[in-house]
Amino acid sequence: MTHEFDRTDALLADIRDLVRHARLITARGREVFFDRTDRTQQLAAKAIAIDLQTAVERLPDAYRDEHPKVAWAELRAMRSYLAHDYANTDYQIVWNALLTDFPRLLAQLGIAES
Repeated sequence: MTHEFDRTDALLADIRDLVRHARLITARGREVFFDRTDRTQQLAAKAIAIDLQTAVERLPDAYRDEHPKVAWAELRAMRSYLAHDYANTDYQIVWNALLTDFPRLLAQLGIAES
């Protein structure tokens, strides 16, 4: 007998937490994010984007099917781009994702912001 452990609630909590951290980065402002002498915020944002996609990818297929408005393929593509083409990362795309795409994802999934 096999028991499938449903981690959906835990994954959704992780997603909410990652978006909260993304919001903290954007709250520091664009100038801090694009500071050429300190890439810390950019690297943190990149890690958040990769972890967010990892959590999204672990959601059950049935859950993802229930949310057709979510750009699942685009999330997957962004993670692949960030993880594998790190030297050419366009941080304007990352900034836009943190600022608009991630909060929209919470709304599309019906997750209340914390």
